[in-house]
Amino acid sequence: MNKITIILAACFFLIMGQAAFSQSIRVGFGLVDERVSNGTFIRIDTLTIYEQTNYSTSDPMPFIRFDYPISDRFSGNIGFQFHKKAIPLAVEYTMDRYPDFNLSKGGGTGMYLLEFPIGGSYKLIDKGEFNLSIDLSAVPVWVVLDPIPLDVPIQGDWTQEILDVLNAAETIPRSFYMNYQYGISMEYKRFGLTLFRTNNINRSISNGYTLYGQEYNFPRRTRSTRLGLYYSLGLKKRNKE
Repeated sequence: MNKITIILAACFFLIMGQAAFSQSIRVGFGLVDERVSNGTFIRIDTLTIYEQTNYSTSDPMPFIRFDYPISDRFSGNIGFQFHKKAIPLAVEYTMDRYPDFNLSKGGGTGMYLLEFPIGGSYKLIDKGEFNLSIDLSAVPVWVVLDPIPLDVPIQGDWTQEILDVLNAAETIPRSFYMNYQYGISMEYKRFGLTLFRTNNINRSISNGYTLYGQEYNFPRRTRSTRLGLYYSLGLKKRNKE
C-alpha cells in the first residue's frame, strides 16, 4: 500500500468522524487555476535551471466541507480538498557543436496537495432557498510526492547530467506549508457555486533545490483561483412531535 493510499484512507476516517457532529455537508468538485511566482535561475557551469511558470492549468479538485452553525448568519467549517500538481523544471545549455544556440530540455515532478481548510462563513443574504455567503479559511497543506523519473536513453544531446538535473526537481517541494483562502458561495436549494482565491502564508513553499549533494536556494510561491460546484446535505435532526 503506497503513501497516498494510506493518507487518503486516514482522510476518509476523519471525514466520517466529522460527519457525526456536522449539521450540513458540502460535497463538490472544482477546477484549480494555479499561478507560480518564481524568478529563480540556478546556473551551474554551462547549465541554467528554472521552473517554467508561463502556463495555465485546470486541475480537477474534489472537496468536502462540514458546517457547524454558530448563529443565524455565522458558521464554522472544516473541510478536505485535494488535487495533483507538478513542478515543471527546464534546463538550458549549450553544446560544443552548437556554441551559438541555447538548447533546452524539460522535466519535473508530480505531487498531491492534501488541504484541510478550517474557517468560517457569514451569510450576506439569507432568503430561505437562496443564500449568499462569504468564506475565509486557514489551510494546512500536506504534500505527497508522486515523482515520475525521466529515463531517456542517453543519446544525441541527452546526457546523464541533464537527466539528473531534471530528476532533482523532486527535492524542491516542502512537505508541509500553510495557505489561506477567501471567497464567496451562492446556494439555491441544495445546489451551490463557490469561487475563491488561495495564497501561501509562507514566504516560500520550497525546500530549495539539491543536486549532487549541493543545495541551492529556490524560493517559490503560488496563488490560485478555484471554481467549484457542490451539493449540500442537511443533517440537522428533526425534533420528534
